[in-house]
Amino acid sequence: MGKRFRFKKELQMKKICIIDGNAEYYRLFLNNNFEIINDSSKADMVLFTGGEDVSPSLYGEKTHPKSSINPFRDKYESTIFESCLSEGIPMVGICRGGQFLNVKSGGKMYQHVTNHIGDHIMVCRDTDKRILVSSTHHQMMRPSNAGYILAYANQGGVRENMSNINGINTSLASKQEEDCEVVYYANTKCLCFQPHPEFRDDEYDDMRDFFFDCIKTYLV
Repeated sequence: MGKRFRFKKELQMKKICIIDGNAEYYRLFLNNNFEIINDSSKADMVLFTGGEDVSPSLYGEKTHPKSSINPFRDKYESTIFESCLSEGIPMVGICRGGQFLNVKSGGKMYQHVTNHIGDHIMVCRDTDKRILVSSTHHQMMRPSNAGYILAYANQGGVRENMSNINGINTSLASKQEEDCEVVYYANTKCLCFQPHPEFRDDEYDDMRDFFFDCIKTYLV
């Protein structure tokens, strides 16, 4: 897979609050010199994790028949997001968490896509580095103009979003069209990471390195 990403210097100890996380998320950050705390208001960074689809009501669309949402989680995490935003606390999201931060930062979602359930190659915008990433999502970020896309894929396939007038809008993307994988919003200090760096397989080493390189560059 070529040369792996490495930090120019180690991250200093940072306090992170992990929202709705499990042992894999804890292991990921403990292994990278973070202290995990439970109070988001006292954290240097807050992580939003994977799970259900983000409620389309948060970005002004109807719910796709294949969307599976949890409005209670969206409401709870929206409160945390607003608190972090007001306090200037950086936020990072993985999979659903990244999609949630994308929406809260002004983006929208394709509510159903094909070709993203399975590993594929992601391309880093600034270096053209090709990285193998995990993929378990049937939805995909549609960033707003405020977002800077850090990495993309070219999976092609069906993309569907909702129109309040005509119902489901379906398009077929070519292999030349970009799929947003990682996006950063400077205005909200949010890093949205669609793959799963918490997966511990050795084949994902480059993905994990890129994840923490993005944190070091944009959030720390």
